[in-house]
Amino acid sequence: METAIREEAATGAPVNFYRLEASMHNTRRELGLSGQDNMSAWVDAVAFGLDTDHFAEPWQRYFGPKGARSYEDGTVEYIPDVHQLDERALDLWSQRLDVVDHPAFRARYSDLLWEIAPQLGRRRDPVHARTALAAYELMIAESAYEEFFDKTDAALRMLTLALSIRDEDAKVRSRELLMEEFRELMGSSHRFNFDIVERLLWERNVGTPEITQEVVGALDAALEQSAGEGDRFNAHSARDIGTRLKRHYNGLRSRADVVRVHTAVARAFETLAARSEPMAAAAHLDVAATEYRNAGDEVAFNRVRTARAEAVARSNVEMVAHSFRFEVGFDDMERFLDSIVTPENLGLSLANIANEFVPRISVLRERVLENARVAPIQATISINIHEDEHIAAVVGSVDEDMEGRIMHQAGQEAMFVGIFLDQALERCMSVHGLDSYEIAGWANRLGAFDDLTMVIEGVEAWRTGDWIKTLHVLVPQIELGLRRTLRGLGEPIVRNHPTMPGRQTLLNMGEVLSNPVLQTALGDDTVHYFRALYVDPRARNLRNVVAHGLTGMSDATSTTCDRIIHSLLVLGFWRDIARAASSAASRLS
Repeated sequence: METAIREEAATGAPVNFYRLEASMHNTRRELGLSGQDNMSAWVDAVAFGLDTDHFAEPWQRYFGPKGARSYEDGTVEYIPDVHQLDERALDLWSQRLDVVDHPAFRARYSDLLWEIAPQLGRRRDPVHARTALAAYELMIAESAYEEFFDKTDAALRMLTLALSIRDEDAKVRSRELLMEEFRELMGSSHRFNFDIVERLLWERNVGTPEITQEVVGALDAALEQSAGEGDRFNAHSARDIGTRLKRHYNGLRSRADVVRVHTAVARAFETLAARSEPMAAAAHLDVAATEYRNAGDEVAFNRVRTARAEAVARSNVEMVAHSFRFEVGFDDMERFLDSIVTPENLGLSLANIANEFVPRISVLRERVLENARVAPIQATISINIHEDEHIAAVVGSVDEDMEGRIMHQAGQEAMFVGIFLDQALERCMSVHGLDSYEIAGWANRLGAFDDLTMVIEGVEAWRTGDWIKTLHVLVPQIELGLRRTLRGLGEPIVRNHPTMPGRQTLLNMGEVLSNPVLQTALGDDTVHYFRALYVDPRARNLRNVVAHGLTGMSDATSTTCDRIIHSLLVLGFWRDIARAASSAASRLS
């Protein structure tokens, strides 16, 4: 291993640590090492396989693992598994530091010794920080780095080390190097590194008034280039630059400059939309509309909103239908129905159906994570949900928007398990000879309705296959039932009108579902289910679709109406569902 390191260092060429790590691991396997020899060789390789600028689990330090793998029992395996390192790693890296003379290797070993020592049971030695500082500076002077941004990373790390040991001279040198990097980046195709900008502008005891003036001036010029229609046009760069400039000008309380930045970014995305296909254009115009609104430009805001609606309408031709075949074996279905529908007990059968088809948030989360493992690229791409002529919701990536992904998954789950709910309802109707009056009565067993006439009409429409009537009659009744349920819990169901003093208005479904008392009574899973089915645009959103006149024939289906009937049953059995959830949680704990 030492020979491999010496040979790499002796080439005089820039070092690629990841390539070296892979080569060292291959050598370790070829030698067939075991025991302490194998461990030492592994530590040798790991020195070059750790991620930098990490500051996350498990150490919250500059160095950390490249990745991690989570298991069902909650344990986490790091890649590489840094938990295997101990003080012996520090001893080995110290030995390597004593014999290697290449600046990149000296920077890596001395920085490891400085940064990781506390995690492995030793006190930091400032000599290691100074050695790393000198090595990083030499790397920059000798161009001993492989990629363009490695030079910037070295200068940024120099600044961190200088601040940590309070070396004023080293701080000034690293700051000068960062300014050189910033000027070079601004004049190159690489353009921006916002870590430099943020540290020079906002890190305490780093920048100067002269540096701030130069950096902000350069960013303002770059914003105009990025937002203009020339060869350096880049709307996304304009937004990134604008984010930093707005922070700066907000700090100065310069509203005129903030408005100027918002307008430039809005103009950039409006230009990008004009060059894009309708679906992408709608997303770009959404950004432009937000920026114009924040700039206080109502005329431009309304113009862009109109253009966005037109783009959404045009994007329908870009939509592609995706289908898949989903088969359920006859015997599997029979076993499932036998477990749900009890011929001797109608109440138990309905309670089973109500409880079985309320999706559990924990299960939805696991499905989201499993989908991310199967399709990792798709997990990073946001999802735009269109309704009529607008983007109703945006679901972010799995890492950034787990709540949104879970809600979206709930909407999909409702369709996937529709065949099971359909068969369970049909079996229960057949075995127990149910009519519309009985179903409505069971839905009202906890007093969710004062008058069952409309509920009976809606259930009868479902029984006869009139999906349009079912949808438009029962969805408002579900809202009414939830409001009456809240009233039964001793909570008010009205609020003061926002603009008309002395007048009150009924709570809408979203406001009812946000009530803490109702949330505690029904439980998280049930409240999440009603949100997903009725009021959240990231899922089914039936209440708002019906209330705003957006209902289409794709909504008036047996699968959708089965879900409405099921939610009626949940109103009748929510106490039983809550008790079952509480009992299950107690068993797990």
